[in-house]
Amino acid sequence: MKFFFFMSLLVLTVSGTGIKVKAETPHASTLQEVEFLHWWTAKGEVAAFNLATQALQDAGVSILDLPVQGGGGDTAMSILQARAIAGTPPDIVQLEGPSIQSWAALGFLHQLDQVAVDENWQQNLLPIAQDINQYQGHYVAIPITVHRLNWMWINRKVLRQYGLAVPTSWDALIDVFTRLKQNGVEPLALGKDPWQVALLFENLAFGYGGADYYRRAFINMEPQALNSQTTYDILARFRTLSQLVKPGMSHMRWDEGTQLLIEGERAFQISGDWVLGDLLANNIAVPSAIGCYPTPSKQTGFIYNMDSFALFDSPRTHADTAQIVSKTLSSPQFQQSFNALKGAIPARNDISLKGYNSCSVNAKADMEKASKSGQLIPSIVDSMAVSLIAQRATSSEIFRYFNDETMAPEDFILHLQNIPRGESL
Repeated sequence: MKFFFFMSLLVLTVSGTGIKVKAETPHASTLQEVEFLHWWTAKGEVAAFNLATQALQDAGVSILDLPVQGGGGDTAMSILQARAIAGTPPDIVQLEGPSIQSWAALGFLHQLDQVAVDENWQQNLLPIAQDINQYQGHYVAIPITVHRLNWMWINRKVLRQYGLAVPTSWDALIDVFTRLKQNGVEPLALGKDPWQVALLFENLAFGYGGADYYRRAFINMEPQALNSQTTYDILARFRTLSQLVKPGMSHMRWDEGTQLLIEGERAFQISGDWVLGDLLANNIAVPSAIGCYPTPSKQTGFIYNMDSFALFDSPRTHADTAQIVSKTLSSPQFQQSFNALKGAIPARNDISLKGYNSCSVNAKADMEKASKSGQLIPSIVDSMAVSLIAQRATSSEIFRYFNDETMAPEDFILHLQNIPRGESL
């Protein structure tokens, strides 16, 4: 009911019968301060975001930084919705996945066709970046990063201490976790955020079942795939993982988990390459001290999400400001420097990775292989493959199954089948 109420308010906003969003364009003699809403608060993320602030300042645009803590971005999106309803949206917003088209459909986003032509986005952007950042043939967001989500970060010293090899299958990974527990070592840096737990499940389901299975079972929700023996095998292993890692879990942010990994208090972290950005910001030797390995998978697979910057229609983002911001943040020079700090891959294909960490170089090579073999998959739990409402509901059910040992696999599958898959904010 709350969702439909929110949508009704937004429809009124856009149609003009409610709050007026389209503001009169002010005279462009001076460029005013603009607000930037995002959820980059970890050390590596802050270092990268400071580059954006400096680049815009050099271009004549002053940034009012509005960081919102919460690695999954849910809190930031709730704030955005509330401000949009009130008719005071921020000027620049970090967005991901289908929500870009949803906000564009409601009339909130500036079209960026001119900078797309100037920067030749149709040729210079990765194909996955072209698709997600357009609405009805118009570019409405600036693609910035491509993040790999199926990474396994390992404290090499801990594994050497107990004579353990890097696992190459999920059963081997569970065996290593078991041996670490027997030696009094917590195996996995994992917080109690639903998105962190759901990302672990996504890695397992994708790696164990393969891309085709994952696409059919969890993106398309095909009953035959979702009710298959593969799903039951995955859920059995997920239950075992929960029993191994739950006792050592706490309400820690992902970057706090990374710190425990650095200190040797945890041996593994299964998370995206934002971890690399934090490791580099902490001057950790990667991959010699903390190794980066794709999580076990049947083929060279790549789960991705992307960060984009969207310009919302507000009194401050008149046409001149929008043009300057979009041109600055889409430039190859900015994106090359930004992604090197962020630990990500640039959304443009015309940027050299010279000087990048070897984990990023290897990730790009794996992404290209995965693209050719059909193993390049958008993340469900990190805003890329389904609507926000479906993402949150899916993550909630995964989190519930992880924590409730009385929940049967059949019930989990039934709950997933009942999640609406349509578009929404």
